[in-house]
Amino acid sequence: MLQVRHLSKIYTGKQPSLDDVSFTAQPGAVTAIIGPSGAGKTTLLRSLNQLITDDAGEILLENIDLRQLKRRDLMKQRTKIGMIFQNYNLIEPLTALENVLHGSLARKSTLAGVLSLYSRQEKEEAMALLADVGLQEFAYHYAGDLSGGQKQRVGIARALMQHPTMMLCDEPIASLDPRSTIIVMDILRRLADAQGMTILINLHQVDIAKDYADHIIGLNSGRVVFDGPVAEATAAAMAAIYAAPAQAAAAAG
Repeated sequence: MLQVRHLSKIYTGKQPSLDDVSFTAQPGAVTAIIGPSGAGKTTLLRSLNQLITDDAGEILLENIDLRQLKRRDLMKQRTKIGMIFQNYNLIEPLTALENVLHGSLARKSTLAGVLSLYSRQEKEEAMALLADVGLQEFAYHYAGDLSGGQKQRVGIARALMQHPTMMLCDEPIASLDPRSTIIVMDILRRLADAQGMTILINLHQVDIAKDYADHIIGLNSGRVVFDGPVAEATAAAMAAIYAAPAQAAAAAG
């Protein structure tokens, strides 16, 4: 389980990007984080993985506060957190299989990683993950030659190679066509249902959030203005999430 308590982040000379953010994300559930551009969605995901240094609060993953960990312990905890990026973040001159294998680097020595020394078991696991996302036949294709939807599925397989308990997805379907969007969202939904994974997804598409998520967090100007199940995400709630900043602040109390 992920518990976020009073998380805050202010960039120098700017309004708070995260302002006293608190919520809980459960295992086996998909939590969609929605809100207008500049609401703090990407900052929040990067904070949850401690890719940025925030200013206050707690980020409890399995009751361990990530913000309080020393670098070595943080790196160990990060292996439990898969990350999927909007721009795929693949190494395009490498094959799909090689990109997936990179998901195991945190478990390997520096020398083994530099020399790309992967075991037969790791290669078989990577191939199985590509099969799981429907890309086994593309294992030896260079990542740069794949379509956007295929690249995103390679990114999911690579993240799964870490053996995570939580997956953070930053606008994973923003650049995808409708068919690829459905494929990627179906995979993420399946990870929550079949593996009990905690899934958090930044989305601009409210309809997709309602179709796939169990839980919605609505951000506006860095503040949580909605936190509840999809069934409670009414038209009034959506209006508050996407309201002008002053109106959203009033709604948040």
